[in-house]
Amino acid sequence: MSRTTRSNKPLPPPVPNEYFVMVQRNYETIKRVVSAHPTREEAIAERDKRRAYTGSFNYDNAELSVITLAEAKRIFGEDWEFGATAKSKTAKPKTKTSAPKQKT
Repeated sequence: MSRTTRSNKPLPPPVPNEYFVMVQRNYETIKRVVSAHPTREEAIAERDKRRAYTGSFNYDNAELSVITLAEAKRIFGEDWEFGATAKSKTAKPKTKTSAPKQKT
């Protein structure tokens, strides 16, 4: 009987998962991610807090859900990122509109 040996390759580190609160208001056709959290429990607490909002920016008749990073990438595309990193990729560089003044 022959024996097979196990590979001594180290296992890849586990992929950290993030959880997001996603909202789709009844008058909108788009879904948007409004917050990110390290644990599902924190995301659920944020979802419940937002559901209780009152006033002009409430979530009445809105679909609020908690999704994982994998689900978000499936919905929004593989290159989707949440937060400031995603915003900085689309930001336009600032340009000067006039020449600097010279001292006389």
